[in-house]
Amino acid sequence: MTRRDREELLGILMLLLVLATGSAIVSALAGPTVVPIAAVLLMAFVKSRFVILDFLELRSAHAGLRNAVLAWPVGLLSLALVKWIALAVLG
Repeated sequence: MTRRDREELLGILMLLLVLATGSAIVSALAGPTVVPIAAVLLMAFVKSRFVILDFLELRSAHAGLRNAVLAWPVGLLSLALVKWIALAVLG
């Protein structure tokens, strides 16, 4: 690992920490409305994308594998949003 690689990973780690802190603040301060929930889920997707592509080093992997692994958090976050909407409607 070169110095440039370490610096890039450190920058991504800092970005992940900022996103984690931001999503915690948004979820703590926001009420039960769809905009903050969607914002937290979007931040979760961005964090998972950085982890998958950079820390798991799948950025240069075969496109099929990369897309399959990226589809996993999309599916989970979609299910979380559908669950929240269902609870809000049936609630």
